[in-house]
Amino acid sequence: MNTQTNQEIPRKVAASQGWQWVVQGFGLYRKSPLLLSAAFAMLFGTVMALGLIPVVGGSLSELASPLMVAGFMAAYRALDDGNELELPNFLAGVQGPAIPLMTIGAVQLLGTLLIGKIMLGMGFDPQAMMTAAQSQKDPAEMQAILNQIMPALLTGLVLFTPLIMATWFAPALILFGGARPVTALGVSLKAVARNWPAMLVNGLALGTVLFLAMLVPMLLGMLVAMPVLFGSSYASYQAIFAVWADESAPATDNVVSISKDFD
Repeated sequence: MNTQTNQEIPRKVAASQGWQWVVQGFGLYRKSPLLLSAAFAMLFGTVMALGLIPVVGGSLSELASPLMVAGFMAAYRALDDGNELELPNFLAGVQGPAIPLMTIGAVQLLGTLLIGKIMLGMGFDPQAMMTAAQSQKDPAEMQAILNQIMPALLTGLVLFTPLIMATWFAPALILFGGARPVTALGVSLKAVARNWPAMLVNGLALGTVLFLAMLVPMLLGMLVAMPVLFGSSYASYQAIFAVWADESAPATDNVVSISKDFD
């Protein structure tokens, strides 16, 4: 995974890189599949358990999710550097910049709540939609319901897109680049916008992987698909942000300080 070092960061890469990131993510996963799958089951289970806490559970789960992402980024960095993967690698977010990472989670939470409120104000009622689908109403009535909620769905899509773009690389930028939360959000938004063809290809490829994983009984396929997704995210970060030298160069040469370049 070598990239040019004389380009503006975040770099603009070819659309074909989107598929290569999935391949690279799977290659990294194969270096320690059992530990990566076990770590995902443990961390995801922890995040889900937080969500079960009455009243504040959903908020705690959202705040904790960037910590899990950062843990997997650190784990894949260790594997990529040729080091042996250990469980403490997955706690890099908790042991490191926990507050900035949780700030990203807070942005995700507030953004989701605000967008959800806007959609509800436009007449979107997910419970009514689910009830209508389960009651097997006639096609004409279902079409009328879809026509009613379509403006809200499209508005939600438009509003969620920049939120996802801004938070996609933010945990890695904070963990690896030392970026402040506001800087990380802005740089992530710029990076995804600059590389939207590659990100689109990557999203379609990962969507296919996740769909196939969902077909495996008891969701066991997700124990492979989700770590591969994190590996792909790490590979995309490396391609767009990290400074890569020859493979014979020391691993420390492969790190760029985001805070220095963007603050």
